[in-house]
Amino acid sequence: DHLVPHGQRPQERADRQEQSDLAAMRLGSEPVRVDLMSQVGSYTFDMVEGQEVYEVPIGGGDQPGGDVKLKVQIRPSKADGGQATDDGALQSSEEGQSGSTVKKLQTALTMRSYLDNHDVLRQMQELLQEMVTHRPDDPIEYMIQRLEQVCLDSQGVELDLLDAAAPAAPAAADADKGKAKTGDVGDSEEEEDDDDAPDLPLPPPPQVGRKRQSVSEEAYGSYNQRKAYEAKVIAKDEGQKGRIREVMKQCWMFQSHTPENVNAIIDAMDEKRVSKGEKLINQGDYGEVMWIIESGALECFKTLDGQEKLVKTCQRGDVFGELALLYGCPRAASVVSSEECVLWELDRETFKAICFEAAQAAPLPQYEGFVAPGAAGEAGAEAPGGEEAMADVTSGGAKADEAEDDDGSEGGDPPPTMASPRPTAGKRREGVSAEAMQEDMSSWVPPKFEKSAEERAQLSDIIRTSQDSKLHMLFGVVQKDTFEKIIDAMQLMQIAEGQDVIEQGDVGDYFYIVKSGDFDIFVKKTDQDRKKVFEAGVGFAFGELALLYNAPRSATICAARPAEVWALDRTAFRNLVIRSAEARFKQHVEFLRGVEIFQVLNDSERASLAEVLEEEEFEDDEAIVEQDEKDDKMFIVLSGSAVACIKGEQGEVEVMSYSVGSYFGEIALLSGEPRKASVYAVGHSTCLYITRATFLRVLGSLSQLLERNIGKYEKYQDAIANASEHGDASEEAASPGNKDDASKQPKSVRRKRERKAEVKLELAMKSDSIEGAGDAPPETLADKVKEDFKNPALVTPSDEWACPDNTITMFGGMVMGQKFTNDKILHCRSSGLKPSRKDEEDVYSWNNPSKLKKSTAMSVVCQKGQKSPSDPTPNQDNFFIHQGSDGISFYGVADGHGPFGHLVSFRLVQTLPALLKKSPHYGKDWPTALKEAFLEAQKDLCEFCATHQINIEASGAAGSILVQEEQTVHIAFIGDSRIMLGSWDRRNSRLIFCTKDHKPELPEERKRLEEAGSEVREIDAGSFRIYLPGSNFPGLTMSRAFGDTACGGVLREPEYHKYIMQPTDQWYAIVASDGIWEFMEGEEVCNLTAKKLRLKGPMETLRFLTNASRKRWAYCCGDYCDDITAILVQWNAQPETEEDSKNNHSLVVKKQD
Repeated sequence: DHLVPHGQRPQERADRQEQSDLAAMRLGSEPVRVDLMSQVGSYTFDMVEGQEVYEVPIGGGDQPGGDVKLKVQIRPSKADGGQATDDGALQSSEEGQSGSTVKKLQTALTMRSYLDNHDVLRQMQELLQEMVTHRPDDPIEYMIQRLEQVCLDSQGVELDLLDAAAPAAPAAADADKGKAKTGDVGDSEEEEDDDDAPDLPLPPPPQVGRKRQSVSEEAYGSYNQRKAYEAKVIAKDEGQKGRIREVMKQCWMFQSHTPENVNAIIDAMDEKRVSKGEKLINQGDYGEVMWIIESGALECFKTLDGQEKLVKTCQRGDVFGELALLYGCPRAASVVSSEECVLWELDRETFKAICFEAAQAAPLPQYEGFVAPGAAGEAGAEAPGGEEAMADVTSGGAKADEAEDDDGSEGGDPPPTMASPRPTAGKRREGVSAEAMQEDMSSWVPPKFEKSAEERAQLSDIIRTSQDSKLHMLFGVVQKDTFEKIIDAMQLMQIAEGQDVIEQGDVGDYFYIVKSGDFDIFVKKTDQDRKKVFEAGVGFAFGELALLYNAPRSATICAARPAEVWALDRTAFRNLVIRSAEARFKQHVEFLRGVEIFQVLNDSERASLAEVLEEEEFEDDEAIVEQDEKDDKMFIVLSGSAVACIKGEQGEVEVMSYSVGSYFGEIALLSGEPRKASVYAVGHSTCLYITRATFLRVLGSLSQLLERNIGKYEKYQDAIANASEHGDASEEAASPGNKDDASKQPKSVRRKRERKAEVKLELAMKSDSIEGAGDAPPETLADKVKEDFKNPALVTPSDEWACPDNTITMFGGMVMGQKFTNDKILHCRSSGLKPSRKDEEDVYSWNNPSKLKKSTAMSVVCQKGQKSPSDPTPNQDNFFIHQGSDGISFYGVADGHGPFGHLVSFRLVQTLPALLKKSPHYGKDWPTALKEAFLEAQKDLCEFCATHQINIEASGAAGSILVQEEQTVHIAFIGDSRIMLGSWDRRNSRLIFCTKDHKPELPEERKRLEEAGSEVREIDAGSFRIYLPGSNFPGLTMSRAFGDTACGGVLREPEYHKYIMQPTDQWYAIVASDGIWEFMEGEEVCNLTAKKLRLKGPMETLRFLTNASRKRWAYCCGDYCDDITAILVQWNAQPETEEDSKNNHSLVVKKQD
């Protein structure tokens, strides 16, 4: 229902509506006041008993015939027994519909704008959704903790820094984390309400304290790093402090603070003396400070109807300027001193950190001509003091927190606030963009700009490998044919040095991707000079938000040197990118209608499910699920086909086939038991999948879903029982609810399946290139090993190297008599962490400071190899995982070799983390800190072995360590234990980096070794070893290693690399010994593990990688297999269970007996 000016034709009424929408209204015994937009003004009238219709003049009409008037009908609420309440029915006099639904006035334009501007709805929807999922015993405490965490995440401010921290605003400020879609401030009136629209990048709403991510929405770099609050101290004598305390006693804002907070506020205040007639605030300016008045008086003026009018006088004990800091709005009034004054000035940072809560809780101010956000039309009590409030929703709502976020991003500044569109009953929104998508584009033909094959490949590679993650978000969901059309539609533009590609305030017409060159990003605010806030290079994208949300450009982007950009025009962007995402979503919704198990869902539930389904492609004969592995995913065949197989004495036997619309793995959502069959793709196939945790979060209990159709539920009971009873009946083959169920399919023929590519190894057989355990007679070496195990100093952890401030430290121990594939025993030092048992695994979970958006998941495998039947040495590999309370993490591997390699690696995993922590360069200069730690570890090793008579002339270890500090990954290594960085993002799965072995044949390594007196020999084609001149000792295969003191020139100084990931990057790392890398390069390992990690998680991925490595060892070396150790770290992982979601770090290891 809309308020329509009386006496205008329909079109004129529509034209007039935007400036005359009702802002707010209060009904009751008090006089009724109608607040209109600032262009119109306000009008107050008394209610007359028995009268329902009142006329409200809204200004001179544009047509002959006098003033335009608005007729307002005020009817009693049924719920109130006929008495007038705060709810009223508003109706056009022309329409005259007496049955109009009573609408709460709080949902009028002001309230809508307030909620949208501060993004409250999305934040609260996410909070409620999490509460339903976790179902805490104490909902209030849960909400408090959740909002405190949001505050920490968004501001980087410790809540307990000061007692009176303010959770409310930061909670709203971090609403960009919300996933639920709400009404868009920028939605045009033509847009319909369509919740079927897919998730697209949401517009950045005006908000307080949000940490903006980039010039569009996903930036990275030092420019936009939010700083934690640091207490401000301005020198004062005791007399000044006493004066401040006295005046603070009279001020409402400082009544509830602790003594510590009061002292902090006093320290931060700055004395200002102003003369009579001095203007302190100009209406419309941006505010950085507020004041409390010690003496004197000031007058507040507001421009109304073109004239400046006095609206408030402030005196001792009053504060003014606080609302611009509280709401992030421009100054809505001018303030001039009417006599000499003494003021105390408080800065924005201190206000936000300490005073925010008290200011927010105060009664909302009510002055003529302007109101505070969310208070329009409410006759609230006047706040004690305060010079300004919002002039209107338009002026206040469109401004972001201007002083706190200075990156000036294209996506950081919000689009202008528009009038709320008329609610349309019964229809759903067509999209999330502010620009209507209703027009018929069936005749539109995508543009095509000629490109060479090399240019097409280069552009595709930029999109695929860019660190600007919004490229993956925008283009990762489009189909291949649409992606090719996008490539075709992009045109190459040459940009001269100093040329502005985008100018702040302009209308957006293109989306850009940087091909070459560098760009500077500038933001100009009010009358200030423009300020550089960011730099962009190759692969950076900008301009998408102006096209997505029809918003003006909010930054200027200028070429720092001659550059080239790929440009996509507005029409092509909207039709190829946005429409493609919408069509894909609707396609998934429609597809789910044909999946039998989901036919019990209603339309809303089906749409919710379609939004969270993930898509994965599989090549011919690729395993989708494997027998005996564990995961919790259900798969639906979207295209192609698949077969289920069960291992038996005759190999794998086919037991079931699947076509489009078939599903398998659904019982994993119920039971979580290991898979009882393997499923392989037949030809190129695509599957949709969903995890148990996501399913429960979106749709609730799966058992409740199945209970809607008890017949199917009983069939699932039978399927589970059948799988348990017979062992060879898979959950996949026994799915009675499948689209292609047993009654519709021919009986499956159980036949042996021959996989086309079991493991095709293009490797030459190796005869004598394997490094053995030494030439010492087994008896002698065995005796020495037994003797060493009697010395506790050699085989038990030393408390000397324990790190007292760790959250958890884990490393491998030693035990005699382990057999091939036995797991290493583990030593765990932690601050009270206890593992939870999950089947055959121990799971450690904890919270540590993190800049990443989601969790960090870890797993480790350390298993003994098989060098010879008589080899007496224990597992010579070892590892360490160290999580410090400072949020810095270490992951390291030591791969021992030689007769006493197990002792060397055991010593190193204790000393290396501790020495790194003790370095004076720790956290400041990582290359130097790591170099010193490696050298000090070698020095300690030599002294330790000399003390205990351990000869390390031909024994040593390769060593690698990965350090994660916030978003930065530091890598240091020596030898052949490699570290691989990769991306597990489906839209950007790739190898990022892999270390290269330090081999003696490398020119720089060989030169150093020979200059130090060692001899490098080629013993086989491409195989080099290091010897003492004229001897066959020691035959070392690596040019850098711990220990190995016989040969000169063997270096312990590590090679160093650094990589920076973004808060949302889905990266992972594998730190592993040579048992993994001997027959696989980094690219192959990444190809094998990225998809597996997405679908199965770290532990199953490590098991898969370990088995793949052993197959290669068996193929190339028969019974010989090196020890295998691997740590897998997955960043921004999705928690698997509700319990996991309560912590942001988890470590899964084989259960320790």
